[in-house]
Amino acid sequence: MLQTIQKLAVAAVFGAFLAPAAFADGAAPNEHTIMVLDESFFPTVTYAQPGDVIHFVNASSAEQSIVAQDDNWSVGPIAVESEETFTVFADMQNDYFLVVPATETAEGSEEVSAPAGAISFSEAPLGD
Repeated sequence: MLQTIQKLAVAAVFGAFLAPAAFADGAAPNEHTIMVLDESFFPTVTYAQPGDVIHFVNASSAEQSIVAQDDNWSVGPIAVESEETFTVFADMQNDYFLVVPATETAEGSEEVSAPAGAISFSEAPLGD
């Protein structure tokens, strides 16, 4: 019994010293989920920081690809009912959109407005 108590005490001491070291550079990364819908993202704006992980979940009826406004990063293609992860990085373009092919008409190609979203490095606003 005494040995068990001594082992627990040693484990507590190591835990007290090692746990803060694991997070010495700040808080652990957060994880966020963005639902990819047929004509939008939910949420439209995600508040994240570099190092955070975003799960893009395809809840639409077709395969989807997501691209940053400056083409600096992309995710996909994401199969229907699947997800892809993306790690937020500093100095990245925060606005993104769905890749939507132009539609063919009798007069030629017609450009389609692509659903857009954003990753904000600002603090999330507090709700009422």
